[in-house]
Amino acid sequence: MMNQAAHRYAQALFDTAHQHNNLEAVQASLTDIAGLIHDVQELRQFLSNPLLSLEERGTALKALFEGKVPDEVYRFLLFITHKNRLNILQNIIESFDGLYLSSTHQLRALVQTACPLKEEDKTFINQHLEDKFHQRMVTQWHLEPSLLGGFCIYVGPRVYDYSFKSQLDHFLQQTTQPV
Repeated sequence: MMNQAAHRYAQALFDTAHQHNNLEAVQASLTDIAGLIHDVQELRQFLSNPLLSLEERGTALKALFEGKVPDEVYRFLLFITHKNRLNILQNIIESFDGLYLSSTHQLRALVQTACPLKEEDKTFINQHLEDKFHQRMVTQWHLEPSLLGGFCIYVGPRVYDYSFKSQLDHFLQQTTQPV
């Protein structure tokens, strides 16, 4: 139920941003807000605190976002506050991101590597992903030393695990089973 509500709100914001030819700016602002939600515990607490009045929430949103994000985003934040839906903002942002990526024929990927990659290796991997999925890739690169070697690629629900850790785990599983 919560995801359906988040999707409806995201669709409404997407349509508004599209009508005002402001999709990129709205997407960029929502990405920044998602980063703040992830990084700032106080913001997460604010978003989920049911004890704050509408006036207190509005005042805080004004201080945080007025003039710093596109007007569509600021008004949208006030609107969902009035509807007591600020607690699903993260879900709304994720849904908006999916709508944006779909409309721009892009796909998001996360590539975790055990050690840093050279730019040419990143380009090679990204090009192969674009060839496989026939869409432009928005790729995030993350260093994950626990992989021991190799890499893992996450594209939507798909996982491509080419890590040394995965191969070791598979080997251990195969060798510990009785013959």
